[in-house]
Amino acid sequence: MTKLLLIILNDISVLPELLDVWREIGVPGTTILKSAGGHASRNWLSKVGLSAINNLFEAKEVQTRSVIAVFEDEDLLARAIAEAERVVGGFDRPNSGVVLVLPVSQAIGLFKANLQSHKEVSPPSLRSGWTVLRDTNIEIVDSLLDLKPTIVSAEATLDEVARAMLTHPNVHVVSVVAENDRLVGLLELSTLADDLFVHILPEEFLSEITDLEKLMDYANKTRALTARDAMRPPVWVKPEETVKEAFKRMHENKLPGLPVVNERYQVIGYINLLELLSLCIQIKNGEDISEDK
Repeated sequence: MTKLLLIILNDISVLPELLDVWREIGVPGTTILKSAGGHASRNWLSKVGLSAINNLFEAKEVQTRSVIAVFEDEDLLARAIAEAERVVGGFDRPNSGVVLVLPVSQAIGLFKANLQSHKEVSPPSLRSGWTVLRDTNIEIVDSLLDLKPTIVSAEATLDEVARAMLTHPNVHVVSVVAENDRLVGLLELSTLADDLFVHILPEEFLSEITDLEKLMDYANKTRALTARDAMRPPVWVKPEETVKEAFKRMHENKLPGLPVVNERYQVIGYINLLELLSLCIQIKNGEDISEDK
């Protein structure tokens, strides 16, 4: 059945990124309309007077965008919504926007976007044979490592997070998820330790405070009560991506591991830097890491 997806974006700065990622996954042509929230418009007009109504859609304080697309493919629709959730940071946040999916009784002129796939050509590996691992899909590596991800809700207390980490001692990055199991943040072991120790040994942290930035950091740690309070923005890797991309993401974000997510950004696995390095050693020694092993 054909569906119409309507997304009202309160933060129009994310619109270019949303359109780029939609184009990459093959979303058909989109329509973008200027719009304004009724409550914000009323407040703005009461300040400037009704004579300024012609300038309503140019006023930044009431400006939003309505993005419309029509889908025949249910899976593509689900991916488009998941990507929008990721770009916005979750529509469950206040003032983030609204997502509506409506049935369409008739549609004429729909077309499929033509995806232009391109394969990045990597330079030669510094060690012969390591190219095999570098270009291996994460799906294969994840099955070989067989590490179960540590997943907690955003509202879990730090004590609950610590207990969850103890059940998976080889996983040093916790995946924080929303109610729909979508990845919304990460919690590292080092971050969790700091947030817990600040309550156990506050005098140690206070003795290190020498400037305003450290004071604000201390204040933030003392307020951290849940995973949402302490988490950092999410970073992930998908099954179809390669070990090279995973290494790059871990290096750029200084992470000891990454959650593996599906197309809806639900956590389905975990890869660890240490275990990836052990596979590199296997490759160096000429061992086979094929899927059949």
